[in-house]
Amino acid sequence: KQLLMPPSSHSCPDGTSILGLTKIPPKLASGDIYTKLGKLASKEAAQTLVNSRSTLPEESIRATLVTPLDDPVMRADIVVIMAPPETMMWLSMASTYFTGKRMNFQMGSYNAQCLETTVYPYTTREINLSLGCYGCRAISDLSDDLMFMGIPLAKMEQLTAGLTHLGRKAIPDVRSRTYLPPLI
Repeated sequence: KQLLMPPSSHSCPDGTSILGLTKIPPKLASGDIYTKLGKLASKEAAQTLVNSRSTLPEESIRATLVTPLDDPVMRADIVVIMAPPETMMWLSMASTYFTGKRMNFQMGSYNAQCLETTVYPYTTREINLSLGCYGCRAISDLSDDLMFMGIPLAKMEQLTAGLTHLGRKAIPDVRSRTYLPPLI
């Protein structure tokens, strides 16, 4: 099933503005809402948060589409995975399997689904991780053990190939609690 979500279907006004669906509401733009909810110590801290985050241009997007990968109605830009930390570890390792390059995640636990796993990967073309945010945890039944990863579709082929290689030895060894000390 696919879910087409215009701005009115989103429950977070901060998220809709970050995703470019709406204009940013004044209380969010000023940072007032963050201090009123007790999420940040001061208006200055809230302004720093608001001014430092990536956003798509206001009202540049008409809707977001949520669709399964096995039957999409259109080509995805970003694949978002919700999974426990160990799964995120394997996905991170898989994405660097061929390069050995360390990953740098951009997160602050504010704006998880909209910014950290959608807009940031969309604008940078880099994989990003999120622990979740106030909004996604307050308005859903998301379990405490889940995290988010946003993956640009262009990175999926290398990630899945890396995961296939890890599945031949590294993952089964961990599952069987086999650990051989490095030979030095």
